[in-house]
Amino acid sequence: MNPVSQIDVVLPVFNPDSHLVQDLLQRKQKLAMETGKQVQLIVVNDGSKDSNPFEEIQRLDPTVEVVHLSKNQGKGAALRSGIGRSTADFTLFTDADFPYTIESMASIIRRLEAGANIALGHREQDYYASVPWFRRGMSELFRFLLREVLRFPVTDTQCGLKGMDTKGREVFMSTRINEFMIDMDFIKRAVRRKDLNIQPVVVNLRPDVTFSKMGLKVILREFMNFLHVLFT
Repeated sequence: MNPVSQIDVVLPVFNPDSHLVQDLLQRKQKLAMETGKQVQLIVVNDGSKDSNPFEEIQRLDPTVEVVHLSKNQGKGAALRSGIGRSTADFTLFTDADFPYTIESMASIIRRLEAGANIALGHREQDYYASVPWFRRGMSELFRFLLREVLRFPVTDTQCGLKGMDTKGREVFMSTRINEFMIDMDFIKRAVRRKDLNIQPVVVNLRPDVTFSKMGLKVILREFMNFLHVLFT
């Protein structure tokens, strides 16, 4: 496949901190320099209380497309809103703080250019040394269930960096989960499609990434979403 000139990057955002604007635009520039491509950001405001950061983003970089949702609906709903706006040959999505290295994002793009329809970020074991023990335990449990119960060809569904071409976007837009289990919903639907080339790509976290805490209510809700995806 011939290289493409533009990449869309979809970023769901809810109640961003004061550093979002400058960090986001700096990392957009670094990704463009690393890949030699035009990078189009599609930022989804998932019902944030303060719209000022989003107005500031567009003031500093009018090419950034901002999608405003009237209320917080969750990662899955926000991603569908953004990916539905994507028109580039390739679309990536990740968190607004760009937690993975720019080289990792470039690796996803290269794998798509090599012919993959969907490129899935894959975290190796050294990743778990840098995450809180609870997240580590949850990730290992998911991996076990995906490998032993669902028999998925990939076991790291929850990595927050993924890329896709137009066929991959079609699958993503068919998902139904509105929260964090959107990744698993997406991959389960994708592996059912025998015409798709799905490939894992090893990715690495930035060394200065910090992790947000997950409350019990969120954990219970996501567990119910996990059961829904598991048995449907």
